[in-house]
Amino acid sequence: MKKTGLFLLGLTTGAAAAAYIAYRKMDDEKTKEFVNSTVKTANDLKDRALDYAFYALDSVDDVKEQLQYKTSDAKSKIKDAAGKVNDNVVNKAQYYYDEGSTQFHKAADNLRNQVRKNADDSQDIVIDPDALKQEDNLSK
Repeated sequence: MKKTGLFLLGLTTGAAAAAYIAYRKMDDEKTKEFVNSTVKTANDLKDRALDYAFYALDSVDDVKEQLQYKTSDAKSKIKDAAGKVNDNVVNKAQYYYDEGSTQFHKAADNLRNQVRKNADDSQDIVIDPDALKQEDNLSK
């Protein structure tokens, strides 16, 4: 591993030295052309890096929008479901209340009618205390 690292370091240093020597041996016109080409390539790379950064930011914004849409959609669905459940509970409670009160009223009316009917049909029973004394005397 150490030998490989030293080999790569030597190779890189040698290539850099060769490039420097070649650069120095160029005439002025080729040097300007080489510098302009290098600057143009560097600017193109910067522009491409900026474009990719903007693409990444746009992608993040799109993901945020999708997440907000899905979250708001889920919230509205939950609210709708809760509202339906609440309406069902209220409706059932109202139904049982109405049904129960109706049954209570019917039962009370039936009881009143029975009491009235029994009051009209029956005769009063009168117990004479003297009659009880006579029965006691007879049994002795």
